[in-house]
Amino acid sequence: MGRQIAFDRLRNTVGSHFYNNLAISNVVRAGSKRNTQAILTISLLAVACLLNTIGSTSSSRGSSFTTKPIGYNPISDRALKEMNDLKKEYSHERPLSSKTTMLLGIFSTNASDKYIHRRTYIRDTWLNTADPRICKLSEYIRQLEADNDSVCQVPYTFIIAAGGKHRPFDHDDKEPLSIIPKESERVNDEDDCTYLNVRESMEDGKSATYFKFGAELAQKYNIDYITKLDDDTIPSPTLLMDFIKDELPPYPFNRRIFGGRSWAFPEVYYGAGQFYFMSSDLADHVGNKLTAKDRHLMALSFKNRKIEDTDMGFFLFSSDRPLKFVDLTLHRFWEHGLKDEEGFRETWEEIAAENSQRLPRSEAFPFWHFCPHFLG
Repeated sequence: MGRQIAFDRLRNTVGSHFYNNLAISNVVRAGSKRNTQAILTISLLAVACLLNTIGSTSSSRGSSFTTKPIGYNPISDRALKEMNDLKKEYSHERPLSSKTTMLLGIFSTNASDKYIHRRTYIRDTWLNTADPRICKLSEYIRQLEADNDSVCQVPYTFIIAAGGKHRPFDHDDKEPLSIIPKESERVNDEDDCTYLNVRESMEDGKSATYFKFGAELAQKYNIDYITKLDDDTIPSPTLLMDFIKDELPPYPFNRRIFGGRSWAFPEVYYGAGQFYFMSSDLADHVGNKLTAKDRHLMALSFKNRKIEDTDMGFFLFSSDRPLKFVDLTLHRFWEHGLKDEEGFRETWEEIAAENSQRLPRSEAFPFWHFCPHFLG
């Protein structure tokens, strides 16, 4: 009904304007110059009248809507349940305010009782922290899957090669990266061990396989940095967390970063094997973009033998992009080389009581290692 009224009003208006324009034409044909100004005025009034009519018609049509637009709901009407549903929809996305995360891979082995027992006093000392930001890898995954957020920032796991003699030293096939051994083979395991599907060999493929494993975890569980450390290394949990907070940016700014205690040969420099880390994109480069054959040839290119941390330097610098190295030589927050339990526990007590910004160190920056001719 409203639409018909508007149409009739528009038709009548247009009709009246038609007759007005006809009268104006007759006057013009009569050649009356005196009425030119009046004609222009009448024309402008006619146009204004037409525009006013069109505006009234639009207003009439707009007022015919008696319901709210589709999909409109006041905020006060939204149920809390809907907010929870929205949260689930974004559960696969990383929170924008996420903190930097780091995976700690503590290299261990079941090759002898001393290494098996060492896991016990590692758990009793520096892993026995009340800081909820450090936790088992399994707990970190549980927290993340439960709420897409995690109090834990630094998950840890003992890295053990458990593939057996039939497996290669370096993961180079489509077999799973990690396995779950038989119960009888899970020695001194407190749900904090990762078993890589390769043969045990410290210098030949274990580290590369671990970083391949870390890169896979990073994609699934939002891990920014992958760290490898020896089982005779004792870091200070407090200083580790301070370092991560102050020096390591989270995703997406964690690009092509690696670091540790600097060491070098004339051909390459790298982070010493006692403790070094790399961003998840570099872990992907080492573990996935380079093949096992690539890594094998690079490793043998240096003195025809394999050295775990040196080889990692070659792998990293095969990247076609610039790298950023964080040198912790003068700012290291760990001690290394603690082979026996008594010395390990004593050193931990000293570290736990240390209040300075960095741990005591016995050497300065190793210029001689970077420049053999520096001292003449």
